[in-house]
Amino acid sequence: MTTEIELKYLVLSDNVATKITQMFNREKIQFTYQEKQLANCYFDTTDLNLRKHDMGLRVRRCNNHIEQTIKTAGQVVGGLHSRPEYNVDIESNFPILTLFPSEIWQQGQSVNAIQNELITLFSTDFIRCTWLLTDVRGNVIELAYDQGEVASAEQKSAIDEIELELVKGNKTALFNLASLLFDELALRPGLKSKAARGYALSRAEPCEEKIQQERFICQERSDAIGTAFTSGLSRSLTSLQQNIEYYLASETLVALAKIEASLAVIRHGFWLFSEYLSPEELLIRAELSHFVHLLSWVDNAIHLQELTNKTGNYRKKLDFSKQLIKQLKIEKRRFPSTDDICQLLHSARFNQLQLNILQLYLSRAQTPVLAGSEGGNTLIKFAQDRIQFSLREISTQMKSAEHFTCQQYIAQSKLLNRSLLTGIWLAGLFDYDLRDKFRRPWLDLQQGISELQSLWIIQMQLEKLSEPSKRLVQWQSSKVEGLLLALDNTKAIATEMQPYWLEPF
Repeated sequence: MTTEIELKYLVLSDNVATKITQMFNREKIQFTYQEKQLANCYFDTTDLNLRKHDMGLRVRRCNNHIEQTIKTAGQVVGGLHSRPEYNVDIESNFPILTLFPSEIWQQGQSVNAIQNELITLFSTDFIRCTWLLTDVRGNVIELAYDQGEVASAEQKSAIDEIELELVKGNKTALFNLASLLFDELALRPGLKSKAARGYALSRAEPCEEKIQQERFICQERSDAIGTAFTSGLSRSLTSLQQNIEYYLASETLVALAKIEASLAVIRHGFWLFSEYLSPEELLIRAELSHFVHLLSWVDNAIHLQELTNKTGNYRKKLDFSKQLIKQLKIEKRRFPSTDDICQLLHSARFNQLQLNILQLYLSRAQTPVLAGSEGGNTLIKFAQDRIQFSLREISTQMKSAEHFTCQQYIAQSKLLNRSLLTGIWLAGLFDYDLRDKFRRPWLDLQQGISELQSLWIIQMQLEKLSEPSKRLVQWQSSKVEGLLLALDNTKAIATEMQPYWLEPF
């Protein structure tokens, strides 16, 4: 049995093998190189017994050599794959399960029953270019570039990916090599194995998996404060990378907004837990801010898209002014293109940020913090203090006047969002019903302010027109007035809600 420790990246560049070899020669890195054709068949039962137990079974043929492999449950964080693997040489193209160690099978699994029900689900066929590297510290790394396809029945999907596997030594060597690749190639972390992609392609699983967004990050009351941050970092990074894949598949602004939101969530975690982090660890927050800033235009773009969309909520009213529609479309074209965004998501700097977060997670996970060792402070007390502080900030502002103008509400959006982000990190530690009851009016405020921003954009564009439609001006003013009244009522309800985090539990 071996345990794979590898980084996986999906490739957007051309001439990959040539560029990698040139990079190694330029950096004076010693390597051996080989190229081979790999043909793999993946097996499971019709009811997906292996898949349900997080196991993957394949038979690989390379020239005249045949090998069966089974991988058991592992972990994927930030593109780093760690998974136990068992390999056995065989003479046929069909696996023999009894050749694997008996201890790998889980309770309820019958080896004989699985063997009798095995079928071929899908296959992969690709050329593997391999560079075997040994650095001055004795670390041995295998870099594999795979190019080919995964196929199931009539369905096919391209394979174009790099795997960095630690053969011997320290994981830091993997990260250093990855950083070199970022400057050479357009990459992004790969979360799915070839097997996972094959299962999706075989229609045994949906091809477009729905991203399971966790509403709240910290959920274990018994965790130490530092441990809560570390585990939250892992979940948040995975969510970010899932959202990146979702965007690249859909190229919608809503999907891009999810990337921005994921970055904001991670950055907020660094702010919340700052006193438990080192100055070096906190440097990551500045990089997160850089990318949040780069995507800060997305909300406005969504508003403009809604306004110019023929099926949008306000489009029938805006049709009173063709000039306004034209002006809004001009504004919309000022935003970055999908190609620009794709380049950003595959850039060296963005990859390095994700790798730094992964390294931080791994470093902290290796040295867990014991509950009670952080100056006597507990996670619950920490959460109560942070939520209370956040509420005090936004409540003070919201209570400063009974009635707010449009600009005043929009000005509070940043503080409101920060308060809600605190809840995303910490509210999961408290009673479900009390928490959701408390957050509901604040979320309504957030949604209402977002609608105000759309109406504000209309007003700004109307003011640019030489002869704006009186009918449209009247309608816009009326909509703002009605929405402000509703927001004032919601604000009054929100600021009077009883704290859920102080209730006994």
